[in-house]
Amino acid sequence: MSLIGTAIFPTIGHDWGLIMFTVVVLGGLGSVPGALLAGVVIGVIQSLTSVYLPTQLQNLVVFIVFILTLAYRPAGLLGR
Repeated sequence: MSLIGTAIFPTIGHDWGLIMFTVVVLGGLGSVPGALLAGVVIGVIQSLTSVYLPTQLQNLVVFIVFILTLAYRPAGLLGR
């Protein structure tokens, strides 16, 4: 992995932390299979949105799916 062309700044982990929080909550707190499923779902969503939409909208689509999922399944994807 090369760092050429990659910006490094003090708050670089905040973007990843927000996505990781979304994966855990979307999968259901305490559900490892749910977190795995949510990670795959979010990865596919980000990959598809990067192809069809500007990269600035990747997280917007993820959070829209996140909010809609929690509106219909408050416990998460595989939560009880």
